[in-house]
Amino acid sequence: MKSKLAIILIMFGMIVPGLIVSQVTAAEILTKDDFVKKIITEEKLVKLTDNFIVMFDASSSMAEKYKDTDMSRYDVARKILKERNDMLPELGYKAGLYLYTPWKEVYPIQTYDRAKVAAAIDTLPDKADNPTMLQEGLYNLGPVLQGLSGKTKVFIFTDGTYTRVESIPQTPGELAKELADKYDVDFYLISKPRDRQAEKRLNEIADVDYVSRVIPFEWFIERPEYINNILYTVKATERIETTTETKIVGMKIENILFDFDRDQSRAEFNSELDELGEFLQSKSNAYAVLAGYTDSVGTEDYNMRLSRRRAENVAAYLMSNHTIDPSRIVVTWYGKANPVASNDTADGRSLNRRVECAVGLKE
Repeated sequence: MKSKLAIILIMFGMIVPGLIVSQVTAAEILTKDDFVKKIITEEKLVKLTDNFIVMFDASSSMAEKYKDTDMSRYDVARKILKERNDMLPELGYKAGLYLYTPWKEVYPIQTYDRAKVAAAIDTLPDKADNPTMLQEGLYNLGPVLQGLSGKTKVFIFTDGTYTRVESIPQTPGELAKELADKYDVDFYLISKPRDRQAEKRLNEIADVDYVSRVIPFEWFIERPEYINNILYTVKATERIETTTETKIVGMKIENILFDFDRDQSRAEFNSELDELGEFLQSKSNAYAVLAGYTDSVGTEDYNMRLSRRRAENVAAYLMSNHTIDPSRIVVTWYGKANPVASNDTADGRSLNRRVECAVGLKE
């Protein structure tokens, strides 16, 4: 793609090469004075998973043109996959890259090595012209997950259709549910569904747990947060430095706080959300990234669900009160991960019950 993203990652530790962000205390316009290009060291990062697997689609449906470019969706996806690999820190993950159209090991699950993964991506087929074996791919994923320990994130490029294999009785949704019940695995379906039946099938897979989700193909391609915030984030205590060139590039807003066990934000933060909504209205190339968190009280399952509801309710506020299109809001959630304060005190837990807001600008 000819256009490049200039992502201004405000507030909660998302990364684009050369940018690091911080906690802030008030809503205000950001200028380029607020940023500095610097190398991010691994000590400043929080790893959010132990393993990740990419199931890549080389089926004929991926041969369709991507928007108004001269590239196919397959070409764009392969290019983005390589670019995201180039910016991924080596934090001790185990990683695997597999084609499932049909099944083929491209980078068998092993310790992640950026250079070796880049070389493996180069071996992907030049063209997309194969059948969609989603059912078979999920079936073959079982033995891969069996040998792993810890949490695993699985990215699946798919349009939701599949060629049925008679020897496998389960549907893709049933296979995904079996895997989620047996292993600590979440699914991220990078998709442009071909029809309503395909959309329903993808939602069945995404509904297997409280973390899995469907990510529209265009959103994944154009917004690097959809990998950054799934695999790693920046420690909440990090701060930004400043440069000298002045240019309006974004906006910063204080954390939106919540009362204990509540998913509606406190009323005193509506003014900050209104400023964010007005900024998004004024900048057609801007979008918001929202991350929900909880304190440490309660089970992991409950806190993940609660943090999701918090982020979704902030998104709903922006959509209903400022008519912001849903495609301009990225919603993520992390439960009790990456606290900004100690969970040993009531004041610290109050600060951790939050939604962090960031603004991205697409040039």
